[in-house]
Amino acid sequence: MHKLWETLKIVVIVAIIAGGVFWGLNHVLHPSSSSESTSSSKTASQTTKTSHKQKISLVAVGDSLTEGVGDETEGGYVGQIKDILTKKQNLKVSTTNAGKSGDRSDQILARINKSKTLQKKIAAADVLTVTVGGNDLLQTLEGALTSNNTAKNNTTVAKAQTTYAAKLTKLFNKLRQLNPNASMFVFSIYNPIYVNFPNVTAISKYVSQWNDQTQTTLGNYKKAYFMDINTVMSHGQYRTATQIAKLKKASNSTSLTNLSSASQITAAVGAESKDNNLISNSDNFHPNKKGYHIFSTKLYHTMMAHDSWLLKK
Repeated sequence: MHKLWETLKIVVIVAIIAGGVFWGLNHVLHPSSSSESTSSSKTASQTTKTSHKQKISLVAVGDSLTEGVGDETEGGYVGQIKDILTKKQNLKVSTTNAGKSGDRSDQILARINKSKTLQKKIAAADVLTVTVGGNDLLQTLEGALTSNNTAKNNTTVAKAQTTYAAKLTKLFNKLRQLNPNASMFVFSIYNPIYVNFPNVTAISKYVSQWNDQTQTTLGNYKKAYFMDINTVMSHGQYRTATQIAKLKKASNSTSLTNLSSASQITAAVGAESKDNNLISNSDNFHPNKKGYHIFSTKLYHTMMAHDSWLLKK
């Protein structure tokens, strides 16, 4: 019996060893599905990584918000987005800042039409960014704000909005004519004096109308994305409903329609003690460094959500 038991033990041991050898050879010759999945996953990841561009060209056209007025140290959102893409996406980024303070939509287009160098840069760009509309609306409001006739003001702004839409179409058409494939990212405008005059609702209304027009016009183009920074920039540090209510209650009853010139409006804004922490104190109009960070962060998130610009063709 003892010999029989020893013989069975030997048989079992040999079977276990043989099974182990068989499993090992089979694993080497025929990897398991989980190993294949892991391998495939790594390969796909490597392929995705290598399919991304290593360098891109970003061309920014527009007005003072593109130029970076209010943040001379970093050059506004154009300088900031370059740093963000370099650090977060390990990209080599070349930027062209074609922003000019005071430009309306038609003036931006005129500069593009005049400069062959700018046209070539736009044609070669992976990404186009645009700030437009603020000066078009400002030109309209300079005439409308000094009138107490609300119906007349509304008519004036509506007529100007139609004209703006036509000009904006020409600008976007030109950009697409020069570069049909680049991803195009367009910022909204905002109300820079909201914190000082939160009860003057007409300005906020006209800003919203203008933004709606820009977004509607942009919707006619492929790979074109609207970025709304109106509320956050207009309200600044006053973010909650409670804070807004207190702001309105604390504001005086000054009506901009009682002021007869742009200089008086500027003086009235400067006389207010309330500051928007996203807007430069030097002119109470343009973003400061923190304000431009709102622009660049919004741009980065929108670019990553629509990242065809990053993929190799």
